[in-house]
Amino acid sequence: MSDPRLPRNRRAAACAVALRATIATTAGIALLAAALTVGCGGLPPTDDLQPEGAVVVMVVEEATNAPVPVPVTVIVGGVRGTLEPSDEQLVLRDVPLGTGTPPTQPLTATAEGYVTATQQVQLNVTTATWVTVALVEADLSTTGTVSGTVSDGQSGEPIRNAFVQFTPPAAAQPLVAGYTDAEGAFVIGGIPEGPRDLTVQASGYLALQDSVTVTSDADGANPPLELTLVPGDTTVRVTGTVVNVLTREPIAGAEVTIGDRPTQLTGADGRFEFTDVSVGEQEVEVTAAGFEPLTTTITIIPGMGDITLELFEEAHEPPGRPYTLAGTITLNGPPDNSGATVTAFDLDAAIAVDQVVTGPSGRYELFVPPGRYEVRVAVGDRELSREVTVPPGGVVVDGIDFVITVQ
Repeated sequence: MSDPRLPRNRRAAACAVALRATIATTAGIALLAAALTVGCGGLPPTDDLQPEGAVVVMVVEEATNAPVPVPVTVIVGGVRGTLEPSDEQLVLRDVPLGTGTPPTQPLTATAEGYVTATQQVQLNVTTATWVTVALVEADLSTTGTVSGTVSDGQSGEPIRNAFVQFTPPAAAQPLVAGYTDAEGAFVIGGIPEGPRDLTVQASGYLALQDSVTVTSDADGANPPLELTLVPGDTTVRVTGTVVNVLTREPIAGAEVTIGDRPTQLTGADGRFEFTDVSVGEQEVEVTAAGFEPLTTTITIIPGMGDITLELFEEAHEPPGRPYTLAGTITLNGPPDNSGATVTAFDLDAAIAVDQVVTGPSGRYELFVPPGRYEVRVAVGDRELSREVTVPPGGVVVDGIDFVITVQ
Protein backbone atom coordinates (compact mmCIF):
# COMPACT_ATOMS: atom_id res chain seq x y z
CA MET A 1 0.00 0.00 0.00
CA SER A 2 1.13 3.60 -0.44
CA ASP A 3 2.61 5.44 2.52
CA PRO A 4 1.53 9.13 2.27
CA ARG A 5 3.14 11.33 4.89
CA LEU A 6 2.49 14.66 6.50
CA PRO A 7 4.66 17.68 5.73
CA ARG A 8 7.49 18.13 8.18
CA ASN A 9 6.40 19.42 11.55
CA ARG A 10 9.32 19.70 13.92
CA ARG A 11 7.22 21.13 16.74
CA ALA A 12 4.99 18.04 16.73
CA ALA A 13 7.97 15.69 16.45
CA ALA A 14 9.78 17.26 19.39
CA CYS A 15 6.63 17.16 21.49
CA ALA A 16 6.00 13.52 20.69
CA VAL A 17 9.60 12.57 21.54
CA ALA A 18 9.20 14.21 24.92
CA LEU A 19 6.14 12.02 25.52
CA ARG A 20 7.92 8.80 24.50
CA ALA A 21 8.39 7.39 28.00
CA THR A 22 4.75 7.94 28.85
CA ILE A 23 3.57 6.31 25.67
CA ALA A 24 5.78 3.25 26.13
CA THR A 25 4.38 2.47 29.54
CA THR A 26 0.76 3.56 29.45
CA ALA A 27 -0.54 2.75 26.01
CA GLY A 28 -4.17 1.93 26.02
CA ILE A 29 -4.99 4.31 28.87
CA ALA A 30 -7.52 7.06 28.22
CA LEU A 31 -5.24 9.83 29.45
CA LEU A 32 -2.60 8.91 26.89
CA ALA A 33 -4.67 9.97 23.92
CA ALA A 34 -5.45 13.26 25.59
CA ALA A 35 -1.78 13.84 26.32
CA LEU A 36 -0.82 13.18 22.71
CA THR A 37 -3.37 15.49 21.18
CA VAL A 38 -3.33 18.20 23.81
CA GLY A 39 0.41 18.35 24.36
CA CYS A 40 1.18 18.51 20.65
CA GLY A 41 -1.45 21.07 19.80
CA GLY A 42 -3.65 18.78 17.69
CA LEU A 43 -3.24 18.14 13.99
CA PRO A 44 -0.85 20.03 11.74
CA PRO A 45 -2.54 22.33 9.22
CA THR A 46 -2.88 19.95 6.28
CA ASP A 47 -5.93 19.48 4.09
CA ASP A 48 -5.43 15.87 2.99
CA LEU A 49 -5.30 14.22 6.43
CA GLN A 50 -8.55 12.49 7.35
CA PRO A 51 -8.56 12.37 11.18
CA GLU A 52 -10.75 9.30 11.65
CA GLY A 53 -8.61 6.18 11.29
CA ALA A 54 -5.38 8.14 10.76
CA VAL A 55 -2.38 7.28 12.95
CA VAL A 56 0.71 9.50 12.87
CA VAL A 57 3.81 7.52 13.93
CA MET A 58 7.27 8.78 14.84
CA VAL A 59 10.13 6.41 15.73
CA VAL A 60 13.21 7.26 17.79
CA GLU A 61 16.17 5.46 19.36
CA GLU A 62 15.51 4.81 23.04
CA ALA A 63 19.06 5.72 24.12
CA THR A 64 19.32 9.04 22.26
CA ASN A 65 15.78 10.12 21.33
CA ALA A 66 17.19 10.68 17.85
CA PRO A 67 15.28 9.49 14.75
CA VAL A 68 16.09 5.93 13.68
CA PRO A 69 18.54 6.17 10.73
CA VAL A 70 17.17 3.14 8.81
CA PRO A 71 13.75 2.32 7.33
CA VAL A 72 11.17 1.21 9.92
CA THR A 73 8.26 -1.08 9.12
CA VAL A 74 5.23 -0.07 11.18
CA ILE A 75 1.97 -2.02 11.51
CA VAL A 76 -1.07 -0.61 13.33
CA GLY A 77 -4.25 -2.67 13.38
CA GLY A 78 -3.02 -4.62 10.35
CA VAL A 79 -2.24 -1.50 8.28
CA ARG A 80 1.41 -1.52 7.22
CA GLY A 81 3.68 1.34 6.18
CA THR A 82 7.37 2.22 6.03
CA LEU A 83 8.94 5.23 7.75
CA GLU A 84 11.98 6.31 5.72
CA PRO A 85 14.98 7.98 7.42
CA SER A 86 14.31 11.17 5.42
CA ASP A 87 10.82 11.52 6.91
CA GLU A 88 10.02 12.60 10.45
CA GLN A 89 6.64 10.88 10.61
CA LEU A 90 4.53 8.25 8.91
CA VAL A 91 0.78 8.53 8.40
CA LEU A 92 -1.14 5.25 8.35
CA ARG A 93 -4.65 5.77 7.02
CA ASP A 94 -7.86 3.78 7.38
CA VAL A 95 -6.75 2.03 10.57
CA PRO A 96 -9.89 0.18 11.73
CA LEU A 97 -11.39 1.58 14.93
CA GLY A 98 -13.04 -1.70 15.90
CA THR A 99 -15.84 -1.88 18.44
CA GLY A 100 -13.97 -1.55 21.72
CA THR A 101 -14.54 1.24 24.22
CA PRO A 102 -12.18 3.03 23.90
CA PRO A 103 -10.99 1.73 20.49
CA THR A 104 -7.48 0.23 20.55
CA GLN A 105 -5.22 -1.45 18.03
CA PRO A 106 -1.81 -3.15 18.38
CA LEU A 107 1.30 -1.49 16.96
CA THR A 108 4.49 -3.23 15.80
CA ALA A 109 7.69 -1.45 14.72
CA THR A 110 10.62 -3.33 13.14
CA ALA A 111 13.93 -2.00 11.81
CA GLU A 112 17.25 -3.62 10.89
CA GLY A 113 19.61 -3.49 13.85
CA TYR A 114 16.85 -2.93 16.44
CA VAL A 115 14.64 -5.05 18.68
CA THR A 116 11.05 -5.16 17.40
CA ALA A 117 8.73 -3.12 19.65
CA THR A 118 5.01 -3.59 20.28
CA GLN A 119 2.46 -1.51 22.16
CA GLN A 120 -1.28 -0.94 22.30
CA VAL A 121 -2.53 2.32 20.77
CA GLN A 122 -5.74 3.99 21.90
CA LEU A 123 -7.31 5.57 18.82
CA ASN A 124 -8.88 9.00 18.86
CA VAL A 125 -12.35 9.10 17.32
CA THR A 126 -12.53 12.72 16.13
CA THR A 127 -8.84 13.53 15.55
CA ALA A 128 -5.80 11.70 14.21
CA THR A 129 -3.82 9.66 16.73
CA TRP A 130 -0.18 10.58 17.44
CA VAL A 131 2.21 7.84 18.58
CA THR A 132 5.94 7.83 19.26
CA VAL A 133 7.77 4.48 19.40
CA ALA A 134 11.20 3.96 20.99
CA LEU A 135 13.44 1.21 19.57
CA VAL A 136 16.36 -0.44 21.38
CA GLU A 137 19.48 -1.29 19.38
CA ALA A 138 20.18 -5.01 18.83
CA ASP A 139 23.52 -6.80 18.55
CA LEU A 140 23.36 -8.45 15.13
CA SER A 141 26.02 -10.97 16.16
CA THR A 142 23.79 -12.41 18.90
CA THR A 143 20.23 -11.71 17.66
CA GLY A 144 18.29 -12.70 14.58
CA THR A 145 15.30 -11.69 12.48
CA VAL A 146 12.41 -14.02 11.66
CA SER A 147 9.67 -13.36 9.09
CA GLY A 148 6.68 -15.36 8.03
CA THR A 149 2.91 -15.54 7.68
CA VAL A 150 -0.01 -16.66 9.85
CA SER A 151 -3.12 -18.07 8.16
CA ASP A 152 -6.35 -19.92 8.89
CA GLY A 153 -5.66 -23.65 8.80
CA GLN A 154 -9.05 -24.37 7.23
CA SER A 155 -9.63 -21.57 4.73
CA GLY A 156 -6.05 -20.51 4.10
CA GLU A 157 -7.05 -16.87 4.60
CA PRO A 158 -4.44 -14.59 6.25
CA ILE A 159 -5.00 -13.73 9.91
CA ARG A 160 -4.76 -10.05 10.81
CA ASN A 161 -3.39 -8.92 14.22
CA ALA A 162 -2.06 -12.38 15.11
CA PHE A 163 0.42 -12.11 18.01
CA VAL A 164 3.73 -13.93 17.38
CA GLN A 165 6.09 -14.27 20.35
CA PHE A 166 9.54 -15.78 20.76
CA THR A 167 10.40 -16.82 24.34
CA PRO A 168 13.98 -17.68 25.36
CA PRO A 169 14.62 -20.51 27.84
CA ALA A 170 16.57 -18.20 30.16
CA ALA A 171 14.39 -15.85 32.22
CA ALA A 172 17.03 -13.11 31.99
CA GLN A 173 16.62 -12.79 28.23
CA PRO A 174 13.82 -10.60 26.85
CA LEU A 175 10.66 -11.74 25.13
CA VAL A 176 10.43 -10.47 21.55
CA ALA A 177 7.14 -10.32 19.68
CA GLY A 178 5.12 -8.66 16.94
CA TYR A 179 1.73 -8.58 15.21
CA THR A 180 0.77 -9.52 11.67
CA ASP A 181 -0.52 -7.12 9.04
CA ALA A 182 -3.67 -7.47 6.93
CA GLU A 183 -1.91 -10.09 4.76
CA GLY A 184 -0.97 -12.17 7.81
CA ALA A 185 2.72 -11.26 7.39
CA PHE A 186 5.19 -10.41 10.16
CA VAL A 187 8.86 -9.46 10.54
CA ILE A 188 10.35 -9.62 14.04
CA GLY A 189 13.95 -8.61 14.78
CA GLY A 190 16.27 -8.60 17.78
CA ILE A 191 15.42 -12.18 18.82
CA PRO A 192 18.25 -13.71 20.90
CA GLU A 193 19.87 -16.53 18.89
CA GLY A 194 19.42 -20.20 19.82
CA PRO A 195 16.44 -22.42 20.69
CA ARG A 196 13.25 -20.44 21.29
CA ASP A 197 9.69 -21.27 22.27
CA LEU A 198 7.24 -19.91 19.68
CA THR A 199 3.69 -18.89 20.63
CA VAL A 200 1.09 -17.63 18.15
CA GLN A 201 -2.29 -16.28 19.31
CA ALA A 202 -5.21 -14.60 17.54
CA SER A 203 -8.80 -13.79 18.32
CA GLY A 204 -11.07 -16.69 17.34
CA TYR A 205 -8.27 -19.28 17.11
CA LEU A 206 -6.59 -21.81 19.35
CA ALA A 207 -3.07 -20.84 20.38
CA LEU A 208 -0.15 -22.48 18.56
CA GLN A 209 2.97 -23.47 20.49
CA ASP A 210 6.16 -24.75 18.84
CA SER A 211 9.94 -24.50 19.12
CA VAL A 212 12.37 -22.95 16.65
CA THR A 213 16.09 -22.24 16.46
CA VAL A 214 17.02 -18.66 15.64
CA THR A 215 20.23 -17.87 13.75
CA SER A 216 21.91 -14.49 14.33
CA ASP A 217 21.69 -11.96 11.52
CA ALA A 218 25.49 -11.94 11.30
CA ASP A 219 25.48 -15.68 10.53
CA GLY A 220 22.76 -15.60 7.89
CA ALA A 221 19.04 -15.34 7.27
CA ASN A 222 16.41 -17.44 9.02
CA PRO A 223 13.97 -19.31 6.75
CA PRO A 224 10.47 -17.77 6.72
CA LEU A 225 7.82 -19.48 8.84
CA GLU A 226 4.42 -20.50 7.45
CA LEU A 227 2.17 -20.80 10.50
CA THR A 228 -1.45 -21.95 10.56
CA LEU A 229 -4.02 -21.67 13.35
CA VAL A 230 -7.09 -23.76 14.08
CA PRO A 231 -10.34 -21.83 14.72
CA GLY A 232 -11.46 -21.92 18.36
CA ASP A 233 -11.61 -19.91 21.57
CA THR A 234 -8.35 -18.28 22.64
CA THR A 235 -7.74 -17.31 26.25
CA VAL A 236 -4.99 -15.03 27.59
CA ARG A 237 -3.59 -13.71 30.86
CA VAL A 238 -4.77 -10.22 31.91
CA THR A 239 -3.05 -8.10 34.55
CA GLY A 240 -3.52 -4.56 35.79
CA THR A 241 -3.97 -2.10 38.63
CA VAL A 242 -6.94 -0.36 40.27
CA VAL A 243 -6.16 3.27 41.20
CA ASN A 244 -7.79 6.41 42.60
CA VAL A 245 -8.48 8.53 39.52
CA LEU A 246 -7.45 11.78 41.25
CA THR A 247 -4.48 10.73 43.42
CA ARG A 248 -3.28 7.82 41.23
CA GLU A 249 -2.76 5.84 44.44
CA PRO A 250 -3.42 2.06 44.21
CA ILE A 251 -6.62 0.77 45.81
CA ALA A 252 -6.23 -2.37 47.92
CA GLY A 253 -9.12 -4.79 48.43
CA ALA A 254 -11.03 -3.78 45.30
CA GLU A 255 -13.24 -6.49 43.78
CA VAL A 256 -12.49 -6.96 40.07
CA THR A 257 -14.48 -9.12 37.66
CA ILE A 258 -13.62 -9.65 33.98
CA GLY A 259 -16.15 -11.48 31.84
CA ASP A 260 -17.15 -14.79 33.38
CA ARG A 261 -13.95 -15.20 35.41
CA PRO A 262 -14.20 -15.46 39.23
CA THR A 263 -13.98 -12.16 41.10
CA GLN A 264 -10.53 -11.23 42.46
CA LEU A 265 -9.40 -8.85 45.21
CA THR A 266 -6.55 -6.44 44.52
CA GLY A 267 -3.48 -6.63 46.73
CA ALA A 268 -1.85 -3.84 48.71
CA ASP A 269 -0.32 -2.57 45.47
CA GLY A 270 -3.74 -2.45 43.78
CA ARG A 271 -2.77 -5.17 41.31
CA PHE A 272 -4.81 -8.07 39.95
CA GLU A 273 -4.17 -10.99 37.61
CA PHE A 274 -6.61 -13.18 35.67
CA THR A 275 -5.77 -16.30 33.70
CA ASP A 276 -7.77 -17.82 30.87
CA VAL A 277 -9.69 -14.67 29.90
CA SER A 278 -11.37 -15.13 26.52
CA VAL A 279 -10.12 -12.91 23.72
CA GLY A 280 -12.60 -10.28 22.53
CA GLU A 281 -14.78 -7.68 24.23
CA GLN A 282 -15.27 -8.37 27.93
CA GLU A 283 -17.28 -6.48 30.55
CA VAL A 284 -15.25 -5.33 33.55
CA GLU A 285 -16.77 -4.51 36.94
CA VAL A 286 -14.86 -2.98 39.85
CA THR A 287 -16.12 -2.15 43.35
CA ALA A 288 -14.27 -0.86 46.41
CA ALA A 289 -15.31 0.57 49.77
CA GLY A 290 -15.49 4.37 49.60
CA PHE A 291 -15.47 4.50 45.80
CA GLU A 292 -18.08 4.67 43.06
CA PRO A 293 -18.47 1.32 41.22
CA LEU A 294 -17.04 1.06 37.72
CA THR A 295 -18.52 -0.88 34.81
CA THR A 296 -16.79 -0.70 31.44
CA THR A 297 -15.95 -2.81 28.39
CA ILE A 298 -12.40 -3.60 27.29
CA THR A 299 -11.07 -5.43 24.27
CA ILE A 300 -8.90 -8.37 25.27
CA ILE A 301 -6.21 -9.24 22.72
CA PRO A 302 -3.12 -11.47 22.87
CA GLY A 303 0.00 -9.65 24.00
CA MET A 304 -1.83 -6.76 25.63
CA GLY A 305 -0.04 -5.00 28.49
CA ASP A 306 -1.29 -4.01 31.93
CA ILE A 307 -4.64 -2.23 32.15
CA THR A 308 -5.40 0.55 34.61
CA LEU A 309 -8.89 0.80 36.11
CA GLU A 310 -9.72 4.17 37.69
CA LEU A 311 -12.25 4.73 40.48
CA PHE A 312 -13.79 7.96 41.77
CA GLU A 313 -14.26 8.45 45.49
CA GLU A 314 -17.86 8.38 46.70
CA ALA A 315 -19.57 11.74 47.09
CA HIS A 316 -23.00 11.84 48.74
CA GLU A 317 -23.51 15.60 48.73
CA PRO A 318 -24.41 17.59 45.61
CA PRO A 319 -21.70 19.91 44.31
CA GLY A 320 -21.45 23.28 45.99
CA ARG A 321 -20.80 24.93 42.62
CA PRO A 322 -23.15 25.10 39.62
CA TYR A 323 -20.99 22.88 37.43
CA THR A 324 -19.81 19.27 37.27
CA LEU A 325 -17.18 19.45 34.52
CA ALA A 326 -14.46 22.08 34.23
CA GLY A 327 -11.00 22.90 32.97
CA THR A 328 -8.84 25.46 31.20
CA ILE A 329 -8.21 26.02 27.49
CA THR A 330 -4.79 27.47 26.61
CA LEU A 331 -4.43 28.95 23.13
CA ASN A 332 -0.90 29.28 21.78
CA GLY A 333 -0.71 32.18 19.35
CA PRO A 334 -3.60 34.55 20.22
CA PRO A 335 -3.11 37.31 22.83
CA ASP A 336 -5.48 35.52 25.26
CA ASN A 337 -7.60 32.37 25.52
CA SER A 338 -10.92 33.80 24.32
CA GLY A 339 -13.16 32.25 21.70
CA ALA A 340 -12.76 28.50 22.21
CA THR A 341 -16.07 26.62 22.02
CA VAL A 342 -16.25 23.78 24.56
CA THR A 343 -19.00 21.17 24.21
CA ALA A 344 -19.92 18.21 26.42
CA PHE A 345 -21.27 15.50 24.09
CA ASP A 346 -23.13 12.62 25.74
CA LEU A 347 -21.68 9.45 24.21
CA ASP A 348 -24.61 7.25 25.24
CA ALA A 349 -27.43 9.59 24.22
CA ALA A 350 -25.47 11.01 21.23
CA ILE A 351 -26.46 14.62 22.03
CA ALA A 352 -24.69 17.80 23.12
CA VAL A 353 -25.63 18.48 26.76
CA ASP A 354 -23.88 21.78 27.50
CA GLN A 355 -21.68 24.29 25.67
CA VAL A 356 -19.71 27.42 26.55
CA VAL A 357 -17.29 29.83 24.88
CA THR A 358 -14.12 30.71 26.80
CA GLY A 359 -13.18 34.20 27.94
CA PRO A 360 -9.64 35.61 28.27
CA SER A 361 -8.69 33.26 31.15
CA GLY A 362 -9.64 30.16 29.16
CA ARG A 363 -11.55 28.74 32.11
CA TYR A 364 -14.71 26.79 31.24
CA GLU A 365 -17.43 25.23 33.41
CA LEU A 366 -20.17 22.85 32.24
CA PHE A 367 -23.11 21.34 34.08
CA VAL A 368 -23.86 17.76 33.01
CA PRO A 369 -25.48 14.77 34.74
CA PRO A 370 -23.45 11.62 35.49
CA GLY A 371 -22.41 9.72 32.38
CA ARG A 372 -19.79 9.30 29.66
CA TYR A 373 -18.90 12.40 27.68
CA GLU A 374 -16.63 13.55 24.90
CA VAL A 375 -15.38 17.04 25.70
CA ARG A 376 -14.85 18.80 22.37
CA VAL A 377 -12.86 22.02 21.99
CA ALA A 378 -13.08 23.95 18.71
CA VAL A 379 -11.17 27.06 17.64
CA GLY A 380 -11.64 28.00 14.00
CA ASP A 381 -10.87 24.84 12.01
CA ARG A 382 -8.95 23.19 14.87
CA GLU A 383 -10.63 20.68 17.16
CA LEU A 384 -9.48 18.44 20.01
CA SER A 385 -11.49 15.99 22.07
CA ARG A 386 -11.18 13.81 25.14
CA GLU A 387 -13.43 11.20 26.75
CA VAL A 388 -14.41 11.86 30.38
CA THR A 389 -16.62 10.01 32.85
CA VAL A 390 -18.68 12.09 35.30
CA PRO A 391 -19.60 9.80 38.21
CA PRO A 392 -22.78 9.98 40.31
CA GLY A 393 -22.91 11.52 43.78
CA GLY A 394 -22.25 15.13 42.88
CA VAL A 395 -18.58 14.69 41.97
CA VAL A 396 -17.00 17.67 40.19
CA VAL A 397 -14.55 16.56 37.50
CA ASP A 398 -12.05 19.40 37.15
CA GLY A 399 -8.72 19.78 35.38
CA ILE A 400 -9.89 18.64 31.94
CA ASP A 401 -7.42 20.98 30.26
CA PHE A 402 -6.50 21.44 26.60
CA VAL A 403 -3.66 23.24 24.78
CA ILE A 404 -4.25 24.27 21.15
CA THR A 405 -1.85 26.00 18.81
CA VAL A 406 -3.74 28.49 16.64
CA GLN A 407 -1.95 29.59 13.50
